[in-house]
Amino acid sequence: MQPIHVVGAGLAGSEAAWQIARAGVPVILHEMRPAVETFAHRTGDCAEMVCSNSFRSDDDQMNAVGQLHWEMRAADGLIMAMADRHRLPVGGALAVDRDAFPPP
Repeated sequence: MQPIHVVGAGLAGSEAAWQIARAGVPVILHEMRPAVETFAHRTGDCAEMVCSNSFRSDDDQMNAVGQLHWEMRAADGLIMAMADRHRLPVGGALAVDRDAFPPP
């Protein structure tokens, strides 16, 4: 079976690679960092949170973003599992500890 190539190990690319691998399909995740630095990134980690540590509202009843969070959890998403594990108490939003968040 030919591997699927995912370009970019940000939040979406990391989640895509996770779901592909869980489906039993070989996957190769390509990321330019740490070889190429950017002004926004501080590390070479996959799924690094940049610009903000917030995933916005986590209300799955009254907010479309919160509903998306619910759907990603239902799909056993890696990003949401890590966000829940490293959640900070900030009311109705889902904010994470940026340093602890990136998946292993």
